[in-house]
Amino acid sequence: MEIYVDILDAVSNANVGPTRIMYKANISWQVLQESLDLLQSNGFLLEEIESARRVYRLTEKGFKVLGDFRRAQDELVVSKPVIQ
Repeated sequence: MEIYVDILDAVSNANVGPTRIMYKANISWQVLQESLDLLQSNGFLLEEIESARRVYRLTEKGFKVLGDFRRAQDELVVSKPVIQ
């Protein structure tokens, strides 16, 4: 799950190529390819060709899932006690 969210996060700010996604998500090429296939087939990412290079962008569904995950993560963060 974290890998998928890391990939969605890497793509959320700009259309990026697979190598940049791989480095930002800190995963291997094989894991990246399998994950991109799954995220595309489930409608979270779109693959496009820009200036003869392959790039990915989030779909509306991808932005929604990423936002939902971030909100859940914020809710689960336990605040640290204040030391006086």
